[in-house]
Amino acid sequence: MGIKVLVIEPSQDYRTLLAHHLTTHWPDAQITEYDPEDFGRLQEGFSGAGNDLVILAHPLGEESGLDWLRQFVNGNGFPPVVVLGSSDERDIVAAIKGGAADYISRDKLSHSSLVAVIESVLQPPESGNDTSLTGASASAIDLVGLKGYEVEKRISGGEVASVYLTHETASDRDVVLKVLRQVPDSGGEVHFQRFLREFELIGKISHPNVVRIYDLGIADDHAYIAMEYCSRGSLKRRIKIGMYAERAEEIMRSIAEALGAIHDVGILHRDLKPTNVLFRDDESVALIDFGLAKQAHLKAELTGTGEIFGTPYYMSPEQGHGEPLDKRSDIYSLGVIFYEMLTGEKPYQGNTAMAVILKHARDPVPRLPEHLAQYQPAIDKMMAKRPGHRFQSVGELLEWRPAEV
Repeated sequence: MGIKVLVIEPSQDYRTLLAHHLTTHWPDAQITEYDPEDFGRLQEGFSGAGNDLVILAHPLGEESGLDWLRQFVNGNGFPPVVVLGSSDERDIVAAIKGGAADYISRDKLSHSSLVAVIESVLQPPESGNDTSLTGASASAIDLVGLKGYEVEKRISGGEVASVYLTHETASDRDVVLKVLRQVPDSGGEVHFQRFLREFELIGKISHPNVVRIYDLGIADDHAYIAMEYCSRGSLKRRIKIGMYAERAEEIMRSIAEALGAIHDVGILHRDLKPTNVLFRDDESVALIDFGLAKQAHLKAELTGTGEIFGTPYYMSPEQGHGEPLDKRSDIYSLGVIFYEMLTGEKPYQGNTAMAVILKHARDPVPRLPEHLAQYQPAIDKMMAKRPGHRFQSVGELLEWRPAEV
């Protein structure tokens, strides 16, 4: 049986359009259309029962869709709500803070963007193997020695490390635990030392745009880092929604400030990408995941010589070819993210990782649309193919200002 979606939208044409997109991708989808102007406000006790998802327009004629949202999310067990509205940053922030699972700007709406948002809500890609871990099932994690933390769910997991959302009982706060299992027979000792080095490096940093680290714990067969939980999701989701150019520049500068802080203590991030940029309740930016970070002067045996780390879409040309890196490689990756925030598109795409890597090295620096031309000088200098042609430091980047238009 297909997904069940309730569409609350005053325009018949727009309801038809949404239903077309949904049934094209999910042929068995059951769509219920609701016209708030014809039928009025849903009763206070409406639970959304029987639906997997609600698409809620804002505004709803003369009414605010965000008022309806507040009514919905106050009900226990209400299905996730995706708000469909303008590109006004204030509405987007208000909707997310009000409990919306996601937000779609009408002027950014396309078949692919709608499908991507709904898939991320029903099966979040950043937690694809999330499992509820409360109650008896929590014992399956086998994290001996993790006292004082109530595990709520697994955010991600791999052969070496896993990440969990927990509640720290002593402080009564949500905490993210990154847990490394030491497996000596499979090279686990090296990973274990790398993991401890990660905490040592991040622990030196106190900056509002770098994730806060609370604690380090070590047990017989694992170590963990306890860090702050950023509840407003990642930059990847914001890019899907779309944003004003001014907001994109603001976020870019916040990330740059964080990079400046880690560069100052000799750390390269080396895996800068939208999913490693999170938002707190107050909408401030927190740079996370230094699993690939390393001190500039660390010996090669810690990471391997010529080893390629990171994500191809955001790699500098030198990183993609396994060459020595410095802070200018992170600046390149930030340029890729800035371009994606401004346009909603990655600058280079290909059918394979190597195809993307080659484009970073050989293709021209991407061009922005005419209405974003004031940001082209920054993109040109952040994404220059040769490190010597880029901004030479984050400080130099932060001095740049777009020309008046």
